[in-house]
Amino acid sequence: MQQDTIGTLIGAMTAEIACFEAYIASQRSFSAALRDRDWISLQTAMGLLDEISRALADRESVRAESYERLRAEYGCEEQGIYRLALYVPEPQRTELTDLYRRLKISAMRAKFENASASDLASGNRNLLRAILEELFPEKRGNIYGRSGKTLRPGMDSLVLNTAL
Repeated sequence: MQQDTIGTLIGAMTAEIACFEAYIASQRSFSAALRDRDWISLQTAMGLLDEISRALADRESVRAESYERLRAEYGCEEQGIYRLALYVPEPQRTELTDLYRRLKISAMRAKFENASASDLASGNRNLLRAILEELFPEKRGNIYGRSGKTLRPGMDSLVLNTAL
């Protein structure tokens, strides 16, 4: 029974790593489409990222269930995969700890790709906001409503015949 649970955990971790790798590749496609202003590719990348995110959540739940089941089977009260790995026989112990390290690295890489895409989008948004503030200085600063209270200026629609 423990061998089956170990195999399930190893399989779940391997599948989760594969999902993270696919997510990272899709995130790079998303960033490239955003940078190139290729809206069709951007929409496709967003759909793919959404699909992969759902698959990743499924893999993660399988991994968490297998981990908890294995902890219960070994009677390991302590949290942590490395503590649990001490109970696992040797060829699988090494595989389990190596997969866990790869999983953590893949998760960090996905986090960095997300941050990179977010920074790119923020930079573009801030640049556009600065350009619009320079072009339309009357939108800058405070605007007062009929009641005399300060209103926050909104980003009204603006049509330009030239790409920025």
